[in-house]
Amino acid sequence: MNNLQNKYRLKIFYLSIFLYLILSNQSKAQATEFKRTSLKTGIGVGFNQGNKESGIALLYSLGWQKSFGDKNKLRLNPNLLIGNFTSFGFTDTRSQYYRLSSLGVNIHYDLIKYKSISLVTTVGGFLNYSRGILGPDIGEWPETNNNNSEFFNSIYFGGNFSIGIRINPKNRKFAYEFRPINVQLGNDSFELMYLMVGLDIKLRK
Repeated sequence: MNNLQNKYRLKIFYLSIFLYLILSNQSKAQATEFKRTSLKTGIGVGFNQGNKESGIALLYSLGWQKSFGDKNKLRLNPNLLIGNFTSFGFTDTRSQYYRLSSLGVNIHYDLIKYKSISLVTTVGGFLNYSRGILGPDIGEWPETNNNNSEFFNSIYFGGNFSIGIRINPKNRKFAYEFRPINVQLGNDSFELMYLMVGLDIKLRK
C-alpha cells in the first residue's frame, strides 16, 4: 500500500513540474516584447555574370531591418551581400576567381499574409564592387588568345527584386525566410541570380 502511495505521489510530483514548465514558458513567451528592429542574416548560392567575369558562389548576407505599420508588413533593410566566385564546373569560359561585395537597400512587403506565414516581395537598389583574377582559357576556343592571367575590378549599380516565403511567429525571437528567386540587374550587362534562406534575429525591448 505504501509503495502504491509513493508511486502516486511521485507521478503527481512529475506532473506538477511538467505543468509548471509549460505554463512558465507560455507566460515568458507572452511577456516577451520585441522592437520593430532586427538583425537580418542569410546564406545562399548564386550565379553571376558581369562585364568580364562569370561564376558561381556561396553568398552571405548581413543587414539591419526596421518594420513599419500596425501589422509590420512593410520593412526597410539596408544590407551587405558578399560572395567568392569561381568558374569551377564551367567548360566554356576563362578560369576565374573573384569576390563580389554588394551594398544594398531593400524594401520588403508581405503581399499575402495568413497568421505567421506570408508571401514576401522585395524591391531595392545596389552598388557592387567586383575584383579578382581571370586566368587562361579553359574552353574550346584557343583562338581567343587568353593565355595569361589578368587582374580586374569593376563597379556595378542597378536594381533588384525577389519573392519568397516568410514565417514570423509573433512571440518568438526568430523569423525565417526562404527566397528562391533573387535577381540583381545592373549596368555593363551585370546579372546576379541566387536563392537564399534567411534568419531574422529580433531585438528585445
